[in-house]
Amino acid sequence: KYFGFSTFRPYQKEIIEKILDGRDCVTDSSAQSNAESGYYDILYMTPEKACYVPSSFWSNLLSTGICLLAVDEAHCISEWGHDFRVEYKQLDRLREVLSNVPFVGLTATATKKVRFDIINSLKMKDPHVAIGSFDRTNLFYGVKSFNRGSSFMDELVGEISKYVANTGSIIIYCTTIKDVEQISNSLLEAGIQTGMYHGKMASKAREASHRSFIRDEFQVMVATIAFGMGIDKPDIRHVIHYGCPKSLESYYQESGRCGRDGVPSVCWLYYTRSDFAKADFYCAETQSANQRKAIMESFMAAQRYCMLTTCRRKYLLDYFGETYKSEKC
Repeated sequence: KYFGFSTFRPYQKEIIEKILDGRDCVTDSSAQSNAESGYYDILYMTPEKACYVPSSFWSNLLSTGICLLAVDEAHCISEWGHDFRVEYKQLDRLREVLSNVPFVGLTATATKKVRFDIINSLKMKDPHVAIGSFDRTNLFYGVKSFNRGSSFMDELVGEISKYVANTGSIIIYCTTIKDVEQISNSLLEAGIQTGMYHGKMASKAREASHRSFIRDEFQVMVATIAFGMGIDKPDIRHVIHYGCPKSLESYYQESGRCGRDGVPSVCWLYYTRSDFAKADFYCAETQSANQRKAIMESFMAAQRYCMLTTCRRKYLLDYFGETYKSEKC
């Protein structure tokens, strides 16, 4: 009636009844034990958890039956990907325990090299590879160079004011928290309802900002790339990148949140030449030579995208291994 559940999990009804009787209760029933017993039809785990639970956990699960192991954001497996994570790379150890279970890797931003790495890392056996088109035909891609300063900020606020008047939501991605705060404050001063999202905000504040954006309580979200998960909002009309992105893959992924309802929408990228000096910063915490090379290559690809004088759509599709067949740009 109140929470929308038709059944209880093990022991929940018993515990609730005791609490209603005024009894103190202690519970000791972990999600892991429920998982091992086959209670759940679908089990979501982080790669960190999946790699470090005892092998007996997987053996017990096998006895109840596992029909599939799915890895979302599978590009994180590859050192050649734009968002490599060591824990994803270690998922290959599950193949030893789940040798006869089908694996599926899911991603929207894998180059040919990354796809090959995913297949090898997960030790896939003669996998079927399904590749959808990377061409978002309803999106316009534009790039402008700019000089930082109050005059450009006034120009940017003026442009966003026009976009807000037309309808739809807007995401502005910034490369630094300082830029997020500056742009957000400038928009608020101009009377534009604006939310903010970055990694140094308290988790509850981030959740509240995310929720308000999804519910249309404000039209403009200014954020770092930390604003990435669960943004399935169909009516985002503009995605603006303020600064050259770290990689072409991340740019494609972030701009791809625009126009998911199929309505024509616009992706603008504003950059300065000083953005191109950030390569060493992006590589600073990377120990792997392969990963440093991958970061540099993808950052250079993003730089070339900024400075192109030819069709940017064709350049994006070429990067992901797809031939752009149309003569129109």
